Amino acid sequence: MTLLGVLGGLPAGLAQPRGGNSNPDWPCRQILVGRLSATTMWSGPSIEGVAWRSDPAVANLVAKIAARRTPLEEAGRAIDAFAASEGAGKQKKLLAVFAGLFETLDGERTQVIDGLLRFGAKQKELAGKIRAENALPKDAPDPQPLESVGQDKRTVAQNLQWDLRVFDERRQALTYVCESPTLIEQRLFALAKIIQRNWD
Repeated sequence: MTLLGVLGGLPAGLAQPRGGNSNPDWPCRQILVGRLSATTMWSGPSIEGVAWRSDPAVANLVAKIAARRTPLEEAGRAIDAFAASEGAGKQKKLLAVFAGLFETLDGERTQVIDGLLRFGAKQKELAGKIRAENALPKDAPDPQPLESVGQDKRTVAQNLQWDLRVFDERRQALTYVCESPTLIEQRLFALAKIIQRNWD
């Protein structure tokens, strides 16, 4: 992998902010969206101040349906069964479920974004190191074969190859991780619709 090939694939966030991304450490092509707003996915009462953790049944349900290992279909059935079991008082309980779900998934999403920003800062630092290692004076002769260069140049060349490899492996792994905030948001939105479906 050449330097141009690796750095040419540098995600937009590691170059200059683009497409509404105001944080230069953001490493993803997706636009950086900070904290979510409950009102964009919930038309019910405000969840501010709802003490959902004080109800063990609600807290247990939130833990189950928030976990991404729980398929959406299974989470939906759990919400339906919970609502059916609550009778006339179900709206208060469902409000608590949404409050817990929103707090849990929004917090998880924020942790992912913070991790991506730290990753972006490290990747940008590594890109700068690679550029520095690759820099040669304009009047320098063509590089000699690795076997014929001095030990210092050999070490620099080996470091450059290693850093290129690390940078590229990180870049390839980034594609999936960059989808995580959106996947969490989509899960939250889908579960909010199921909760509201059970509201009446």
